[in-house]
Amino acid sequence: MNTKEAFAPRSILCPVDFSEQAALALKYAAVGARAFGAKLTVLQALEFELPPYFTASQAPQLAKEAKGAKAAARKYLTDHVRATLGPAAQDLAPRIVVVEGHPTEAILETADKSEADLIVMGTHGRGGPRRLLLGSVTENVVRHARVPVFVVRQKQHEFIDPDQPDALPNLRRIVCPVTPTPASRASLRIAAALAAKFGAELTALYSVEAGGRSGAGVAKDQLCAWLPRAAGAQCEVRPVVRRGHAAEQIVAFAAETQQDLIVLAAHPKPERRGLFYGTTTERVLRAATIPVLVTPTDNE
Repeated sequence: MNTKEAFAPRSILCPVDFSEQAALALKYAAVGARAFGAKLTVLQALEFELPPYFTASQAPQLAKEAKGAKAAARKYLTDHVRATLGPAAQDLAPRIVVVEGHPTEAILETADKSEADLIVMGTHGRGGPRRLLLGSVTENVVRHARVPVFVVRQKQHEFIDPDQPDALPNLRRIVCPVTPTPASRASLRIAAALAAKFGAELTALYSVEAGGRSGAGVAKDQLCAWLPRAAGAQCEVRPVVRRGHAAEQIVAFAAETQQDLIVLAAHPKPERRGLFYGTTTERVLRAATIPVLVTPTDNE
């Protein structure tokens, strides 16, 4: 596979709920759409609950009210996109979609229907800024999405200018945590494609768990032997080996070296709930202070 072709999204989906994080995610999505020449779809999911006194005879009236609410929501979402993106909204002409249903199902179904190859989301919505990722819509989407999910963090160390969503990203440093697995190989190729496109430095980070049999030197030799086959030849990859718990080392390394982006594979754990419950991926998503691009793993 040519590294330059490993990640070139043509359709980007950005769900919003009008929170601050969703607005920031929308700006990242707009920057990505411009950088890759991709079409942008902005989605809002509405949940309508039937009142306890509902009867069959009231169905036409309820349908009419739901239709009116959906039209009003579409207008509000359109105004929100224009206000958030400014002139970029007119240039990108994003598709505005309002659907009924639970947010997680609505996002996944819309991603399939729109043939999205990237989903851009914030880490939380109306659950409040202190809510952890576990149990949120974002986590559930990451668990089940068939395409990469770009998870936007709070306004710390951004590689875009939030005031200019029509500008190109200043992506300088990317770290890709790896293990010698097919999932990591796919993740590393995506990271290498991004590094090649934006001229960023790419680090492949391997963590040797405390108490592991192999030393850091042996692990680094193994990593260096694996990297060329995994990353391709389009981008130079810097190997780094650290000892300790993988999630902790990833988060610490990203902070210490001021990385702009973490590209991380979602490794399936069939014996656990969901795709990555209790794994390094989940823990990094909880603790990272920079955006994380989670690449899917084919479970089939």
